[in-house]
Amino acid sequence: MSRTLTFPSSDAPALPIVSLDVPDDWHVLSTTAALLATAKEVAQGEFRPNVVVAISRFGTGYTLDTAIQSVIDKVGSIEGVAELGRDRPEVLGRAGFRIEFSYPDARAGALIQAVRLALVSNGPALDLVQVTATATAAQAMEIWPEIRAIQASATLS
Repeated sequence: MSRTLTFPSSDAPALPIVSLDVPDDWHVLSTTAALLATAKEVAQGEFRPNVVVAISRFGTGYTLDTAIQSVIDKVGSIEGVAELGRDRPEVLGRAGFRIEFSYPDARAGALIQAVRLALVSNGPALDLVQVTATATAAQAMEIWPEIRAIQASATLS
């Protein structure tokens, strides 16, 4: 006997629907491994500040603390990284985590990144939603509040 497994279904639910509110000069960005991404309009040849939403599925034993430690370890492994701050704000209306850091990049100079995480219970699975923003240090001086607002606007539909 056999059966058919389908995605999405009750056994394999659809991924969460995440929405971002963005200013008029931010547009959809197509990028690998991102379910939703947006980038600010900039002059040709400049680094495009961006916010990327990625979702990873885990089994029921996965925890937010495990996800946080994984991100902290990954950030700590970046050569020349300087952590700028971290806290545990709500993300997607639930317990979350935020870390911001800078690191040198050979092409763009110093980059600033902000990562926000939340874990979404989804039937038999847990979905880790990661909202990552990136800008150059020079751009961040002007638009970091805008980037933080975009990240904070993330909601589940």
